[in-house]
Amino acid sequence: MELRIEQTGEIRVIELTGRLDGTTSQTVETAILELVGAGASRIVFDFNALEYISSAGLRVMLLAAKKMRAVGGKVALFGLNANVREVFEMSGFHTIFTLLDSREAALEFVAG
Repeated sequence: MELRIEQTGEIRVIELTGRLDGTTSQTVETAILELVGAGASRIVFDFNALEYISSAGLRVMLLAAKKMRAVGGKVALFGLNANVREVFEMSGFHTIFTLLDSREAALEFVAG
């Protein structure tokens, strides 16, 4: 898995490529905790290149949601492929996260 973080104004965009699973989730968790520690309160996850997410990956995403809620921030996800979207829907996580179709929509959501 590759992780790339980009800053657009006050918003951090986390682009994930590959698989978010038990092997790679710690890397994403560390990045989230570092961003929150540095004062980030608006995060967008770019899942365009994410092929797979496991329960360990969902746990990290839940951590991101809780951290953003604790600081009064916002989080949104976009670019989920059919398999990843199905995991979010089956787990009920689609009710926790705002899932959007485009980067622009996600940026607009967390900026508002």
